[in-house]
Amino acid sequence: MAEKVFISYSHQDGACAHGIARYLTRHGCDVWIDSNKLSIGDKWASDIQSALAQADVTIGILSSSSLRRDEVLKELDISLKRMEEEGQQDFRVFFVVIGQIHPSWFGKAEVSERIRKHLLQYQYIQLSAYGEVTIDAMKKLLTAIKGKGIEEAHNILVTNNEDNSFINQNSTPEKAFDNKGNNIYYKVFAADLAPSAVYPFALDNQWLPEIFYDEDDIYYKEFQKEGFHSLQVSEYLKQFKKRNFALSFFHNKQAIIKLNTILYDPYFSSLILNEGEDKQAFISLLSNGSIVVLLNNKQMSPFIFDRTYVSSLQEVYDKWNAICEETSVYCIRENWSSPVDLHSRYFLRFCSNLAMDHDSNVLLAKAMNIPQENINSFLVTLKTISMQSFCQTHMNGTTAQDKVDDYSRSAFYRNYIVKDHDENGLNPVYSCLFDPNKPFNHELKRLIDIFYNSIFSNTLQCHGLLPDDVRPKNCYLHHLYLDAGEKEVSIEELQYAFSEFFDNCDILDEIQAIGNDLYLDSWDLSRIISLRNKEAWYEYVELLELISRRSNLWKVDFNEIEILLQRFLKCFDQSADAAADRDIAFSFRVLVGSRVLDIVKTPKVSKVKEYGGSFADPGAIPLKIFFSIGDLTREERKDLIFLPVTLFNGRIDMSDGDGFFNKLKEFILRQCDFVSIDQ
Repeated sequence: MAEKVFISYSHQDGACAHGIARYLTRHGCDVWIDSNKLSIGDKWASDIQSALAQADVTIGILSSSSLRRDEVLKELDISLKRMEEEGQQDFRVFFVVIGQIHPSWFGKAEVSERIRKHLLQYQYIQLSAYGEVTIDAMKKLLTAIKGKGIEEAHNILVTNNEDNSFINQNSTPEKAFDNKGNNIYYKVFAADLAPSAVYPFALDNQWLPEIFYDEDDIYYKEFQKEGFHSLQVSEYLKQFKKRNFALSFFHNKQAIIKLNTILYDPYFSSLILNEGEDKQAFISLLSNGSIVVLLNNKQMSPFIFDRTYVSSLQEVYDKWNAICEETSVYCIRENWSSPVDLHSRYFLRFCSNLAMDHDSNVLLAKAMNIPQENINSFLVTLKTISMQSFCQTHMNGTTAQDKVDDYSRSAFYRNYIVKDHDENGLNPVYSCLFDPNKPFNHELKRLIDIFYNSIFSNTLQCHGLLPDDVRPKNCYLHHLYLDAGEKEVSIEELQYAFSEFFDNCDILDEIQAIGNDLYLDSWDLSRIISLRNKEAWYEYVELLELISRRSNLWKVDFNEIEILLQRFLKCFDQSADAAADRDIAFSFRVLVGSRVLDIVKTPKVSKVKEYGGSFADPGAIPLKIFFSIGDLTREERKDLIFLPVTLFNGRIDMSDGDGFFNKLKEFILRQCDFVSIDQ
């Protein structure tokens, strides 16, 4: 007689559950899984209770998402109690675990403790973090169902510790001692990071907001005089960094920050020096691995011992060392055994190829508002940079091309952007004192900073957090946006998806009810930590990771956007005090080639805004679709807590980029009743 098998799972793990069901069915088991057995109109609770009562075996698929689903916990609670009452001869429970078990999976419910004890007492089947169903794992499961048990042992640690650390989910970091003291820190690698780890390059200590490039703005004139040493500039940057620091923790499990940025940046210096709730929150994020400190090739530990070369930073060094002594800091470097600065190598390669794509560089010049009569001079400057970089690579023959110690962003600044020396004794590189005699210095700094920081993101296999002042009109950013996958999508698929979403959208009222909570000026680090400790936030970020992983495959259902938003909004305390003068919106950004279409819906208006661009390769036109909370067409959008989700990352299925772009825009305007607004 075939064993009756009941499978309990979260729909986020549906692919894994159905793979297990198909294998067991082919091998003679009578499998009950809700999507196969239930039909529209059935009473779910009644049918599930009946199936559980008749089953011989329950298979519980455990993951970071399933253990937060009430229906899964209820099914497992019933199954475990039945096994205790009837004994394993009549009824058994087996667990299939996706990824490495982590304490943060388990809530405070009684059933969570029961599952925890079961995992410590009985063996279980282990799958990878992606839930791939392997033949070997299924053979072990089938053997267990047939009554022979699971032979492979597991050495697990499932404790009651309420820990929000994310480092340990895939591997255990290596403990290390600093090179002069007895203090412990943790060495981690890119593979140890959470899938939603972010390198927030808006926090780079050399990053300049867009406002500093506007010649009519007071900050531009102030920066030209004193650079980063200006008190007015410093205060503005503190708020800019604070806002972007907050953004990195709303939608990502971890943030990776360079140690030099922590030590030299005015915002982080003030965070370290000033006692209070924000400093304690910062230490808390360091101690649980939410902040990972990035070391360069000369830094062997997070501790700072040499205070001789910058005496003014002695207090910052002392306070930072005190933090490192209080808590074990998580650190990362590209290659611990052989400290090579990969960033210089990649940066040199980028500069060497800078002049290769003539059409893109013409577009780049136009996006930077370089006058037509100066474009040729700009292209000559890029070619000069490329030739000098190439010579740097091959000056001693091709065998020396990896010796790039002298080629860095600082060297690039000295050559093309900043003054050679300053009469006031300031360091022109650290102060960023522009040299008016070096052509296109502003444009080159902005371009190089963006690509230099993107190198960190790619090297560390994490997301790069674009600063909140980047506009789609800056089309020279398209290289960052258009790292497209292989999947193609047709205009019909895209039109259907948008039509389905706008026809069934009922989330605006929920967003509006949050009111001022969606604005960053009402948040600080301690409040962000309280939000991250909520179960709803963890569910939200898990779903965010799932959608991000599937963006190359076009498996994202637009209904999931609504689920994502509902989970995100659960993290906030509902408030009827909505801001009447600030319309909360949700937006789609569609990039076809380097042309941009912003589709924005608010309670008052549905609008579309277009930004120009081009298509470098008509045969393989990249397409990306982003979703966010916040009106992307308004200047004050920078104050909002964005929800940056990549819904699609691939290519279009036709060679006519303009035709695809225009058809989508016309469909949104006519079929979805949106209006077009001017730039």
